[in-house]
Order: sequence, then C-alpha cells, then structure tokens
Amino acid sequence: MNTSPAFRPLPSLAGARAESVPGLRLQKLRRAALDAREAFVKEGPVAAVATCDLVTFPYPAQFAFSGAALSPAPYAMLTNRMQVVQFVDREGARRTLLFNPSDYERGVSAPFYRALRERYGAIVSDKVMSTRHGSVQSHLAALGLTPADVDYLAFDHLHIQDLRGWLGGDGMPACFPRARLLVQRAEWEVVMDLHPMQAVWFVPGGADIPRERVVLLDGDVWLGQGAALLSTPGHTRGNMSLAVATSREVFVTSENGVATESYTPLQSAIPGVRRFAEHMGWEVVLNGNTREDSLAQYSSMVVEKLFAGTSTVDGAFVNFHPSSQLTAHVMAPGLSPTVVLPAPNFGDVRPTPASRRAA
Repeated sequence: MNTSPAFRPLPSLAGARAESVPGLRLQKLRRAALDAREAFVKEGPVAAVATCDLVTFPYPAQFAFSGAALSPAPYAMLTNRMQVVQFVDREGARRTLLFNPSDYERGVSAPFYRALRERYGAIVSDKVMSTRHGSVQSHLAALGLTPADVDYLAFDHLHIQDLRGWLGGDGMPACFPRARLLVQRAEWEVVMDLHPMQAVWFVPGGADIPRERVVLLDGDVWLGQGAALLSTPGHTRGNMSLAVATSREVFVTSENGVATESYTPLQSAIPGVRRFAEHMGWEVVLNGNTREDSLAQYSSMVVEKLFAGTSTVDGAFVNFHPSSQLTAHVMAPGLSPTVVLPAPNFGDVRPTPASRRAA
C-alpha cells in the first residue's frame, strides 16, 4: 500500500465526525461543512475539469429514491459519468485524476447485473436497456490525453468496478502505466471481505490489483488547489465525493443521491418524492440500495449539499452532480429529472510535461 505526503487533510470535518451521537454529529457536520467550504474556496480554482458520459444503464426504481418515487417502471435509468480533473498539488506539479472511470465492459460481471443480463438477454440488455456513450480511453483521446498522462484513479465507491484492466492484476496488463488508486481505507477493507448482503454489487475479484498501486485514504483529503475528496460514508462504508472549485462555484459529485433534486426533494416534480420527504421530514432522499449506514448517508448528503452550495444556474437547487445521474427514458415513465444542471466543465484539460517525461 502507498501513502502520499502531497495530500493534506481538509479542516473541520474530521472533528465533527468523531461525535458518537448521530443527531449531534449531524449538527456539528453542518457547521463544519460550511467552514471547510470557506477554506476550500479561498485557495482558488482547480486548473481544469471535464465531464464525460460513459453509459446509461437500468437501476431499480425502488432504490433510486428510497421507494419514494411512484412509477410503474421497475427501473430508473442512470447515466454514469467520469470527471477528468487537473489540479496543482502542493509541490507545484499539475496532476491528472480520473474520477469514476468505470470499466463498464467488465462491470456487468457484478452479480446483480449478471443476473439482469441473464434474465433479459444480451440484445435487450445491450441495445434497449443500456446506451454506451464512450469509453474511458476514447474520452481521454478526445481531450488530447493518453493513459500515460493519468496520475490517479478514484471512484466514489467500488460497486460494479473491475480495477484489473486499469491497474493490472490477475494476469491482465495495466491500461494506465503510472496511475495509482485513491480509495478510502474503509472502502478497501469492505471489498477485501464482503458481507453476503454487499456482494451482489461487487465484481468478483475486481479489486485483485497490485497493492503498491493502492493509496489508502483516511477521511477528507485536499488533493491540490480547487480539488478535494470528501469522506461521505453511507451509500457504502467508504463512499467519498469529489469536490471541485471553479472561479464561480463549487461542484460536488457522488452517488449518495441519483439526482440533483435528491438534495432538494421539496422541489421535485417526480411523483411521490415531495410527498415522501414532507411526510418523513427529510431534507434529502437517499439512493437506498444499501441500508447498513443510512444515518451516515443522510448526514453525508447534508455535508455534500452545504459544501456544494446553491447552483448559479438555478438557485432553487444545490450544485450537486450525481456520478450516476437520473436520465429521462421511454422505459422509465414518471422518472425523469426535474432539473439537469450543466455538467462540471472548467478550464482546459491538457497533457502535462511531467507526465510526458515519466511516460
């Protein structure tokens, strides 16, 4: 395993998380999230971020809004997206991070999606129920990058991820020759010894990669100017969120929620969501396919909401961008998003001299 001295903790949040009483912890996290956001923004914007659509896929509607959405459709449609982030680290070097570079060709080996494919067949699964928008490699090429330009890979969580094609292992060559995986220690420990209720979402053997390519994180890390990874446990035990500051706003990305309106459910036009939130007294509605850490997930979503702040495009919504975003689809009546904010894009992604020399 690796540690990286170039990363530093983000102030304020760790102390609030140490509170053992969930209600008090949430109160402290509210204050800490605003303090951490202020410090984060003061250091200035990220060098560049580009958002790339990867694949649209079916997801159980009962999970998407914790059972709140009323629709005859069994599945909501989500679009998985990758962020290419370039930031200047503490040593003054421009680094490249891929956030959620899903290898969706291998991801279908997760038991849930393998069973879905067996039920509906390859043609319906590949041509009707999913849409491929571009691969990780094709998006990098369109941005003028090669796999050798990438310093780090990170995922908000490791559901349906197979890391072997990207980082090597199990006899597979590594697509990314220099990259290291940034992952929360809690997430890595879960993947190494799955509980039966968790296993359906993980690719068997998907984390069997060389250990020297893994950087374990313990909580929030400030990657560099304008870029941070927030520890936001809940959807999984080691869930984390990407936070990116531009010159105008802060973007936050994860899969704790499947839509921007998951964070402002009283603004949702999806049948059932607003009524559910009002009835339960919830200010956020969870992406609820894992229930073991629901209290933590709710609190993490509040942190994400406060850290992102309101959208500069539509002030009724917060600037949260799901890593797998609810997508309008003919197969999912009543499950179209109320709002789709412009995707996180800022600055110019470009090859860096350091990465070219190393390659």
